[in-house]
Amino acid sequence: MAKKCFVTGKSGMVVNSVIRRGKAKAQGGVGRKVTGVTKHRQKANLQKKTVIVDGEVKRVWLSTKALRRLPENIQVI
Repeated sequence: MAKKCFVTGKSGMVVNSVIRRGKAKAQGGVGRKVTGVTKHRQKANLQKKTVIVDGEVKRVWLSTKALRRLPENIQVI
């Protein structure tokens, strides 16, 4: 099972890390140049919690944002 928030659906994301060199035109340079682009994963802040969903006990992944504002039918034990 992949790590994915039970409420919001948040999961990991692939992002680019961009390395630049040079001086910006606004500061009197000739402009910034890209010298490297590297992909890496940005992980969501997920916590494993035991919850009651409509009277049924489940262990699920929850994002910290979802923990702050849970729907009425979900209670954290």
